[in-house]
Amino acid sequence: MGESDEWPEYAVGSRDSLFAIGVASSNFAALEAVMQFMFGTVMDLSHENYEMIASKIGAEATVILTRQKLATLSWPDDTKDRVLHFLKGFDICLENRNQLMHSEIGYLTGSESDKNFLFKRTKKGELHMAAPTLPELREVADTSYRFSQYGRRLGNWINNHSTDPPTFPDVAFPLPDKPALPRSLDYSRDPQPL
Repeated sequence: MGESDEWPEYAVGSRDSLFAIGVASSNFAALEAVMQFMFGTVMDLSHENYEMIASKIGAEATVILTRQKLATLSWPDDTKDRVLHFLKGFDICLENRNQLMHSEIGYLTGSESDKNFLFKRTKKGELHMAAPTLPELREVADTSYRFSQYGRRLGNWINNHSTDPPTFPDVAFPLPDKPALPRSLDYSRDPQPL
């Protein structure tokens, strides 16, 4: 199959929507690496140790342990608030990513534009569906990117200020502004009609 060949040979729905889902997945993988970095920062672990531990225990346990340790630290309240904001944003991005990656994709074609819908069964066996628009799917991808940038910059700022005086001037690692929290994808038993 050459680069000009159409793949796949079967219908998959809106290519733009599927591309946005792929970008969301890739951006979340980067955000997960930043979550591990924040875990290491709060726990005061080496790069090698925080990667090994976080990889073994998974994202949910990493967030829980980070919150628990953060509560015991004598960091300024503003710093703790910024870390908690990162963790809350990460939780929403994680849920959105899990919803996307564990859903089947259905689609309607032939209208003004192709429309995708996502559906999955809950652990209780209930069918939940969502009909996100292309801008909503792109927003899921973009917020994972924004939160990975925020978390990386915040972790760098915290690490720089772990010594007195800071290792580098603040201009090298400025304190980042808090981004708006992501919105959760709207999955329900009664989705809006397409």
